[in-house]
Amino acid sequence: MNPTFKQVTKSRYVSLVSELAQEIFVQHYTKLTPKVAAALAEKYQSDILTDDEIHSGVINYFLVYLGSEPVGYFALDLGPAGAMCLSRIFLKEKARGQGIGRSIAAYAQKLAEGDGRSRLYIKFWAKDLKAEGFCKKCRFRKAEVVPMEVLDGVTLDIATYEKLWR
Repeated sequence: MNPTFKQVTKSRYVSLVSELAQEIFVQHYTKLTPKVAAALAEKYQSDILTDDEIHSGVINYFLVYLGSEPVGYFALDLGPAGAMCLSRIFLKEKARGQGIGRSIAAYAQKLAEGDGRSRLYIKFWAKDLKAEGFCKKCRFRKAEVVPMEVLDGVTLDIATYEKLWR
């Protein structure tokens, strides 16, 4: 089954993004405790923050569906000149390994190209070997790794991978 993407514009869908984040962050960040993963979800994907980001006009969120079931979400940061950042790709455990991420990356690249941009990049926790493998499969190349304080006293190395065209 092919995934479909729905841009998040209404408050009920903003809430769905936050609910998915609570579930997915705990599944995804297995090297962190469930409590820290939930705190990350609350800090970076609360209803209020997500709604503020959408209304800033700089970040667009999309829900990912398999049939009628929401299985994840992603965001596109439209802020960087000439570039677009695929800033978040989060899928439920059961939806991983089915090519959905590659479909998201292709969709994001198509949107970036259509908007006249020549670079798509993605950032993730540098110790996330699955994300690194995903980036390599999608033909992104490693650009940099920098430490970032994600919660008070919690610093993670964040990797940036990019894809250029033109």
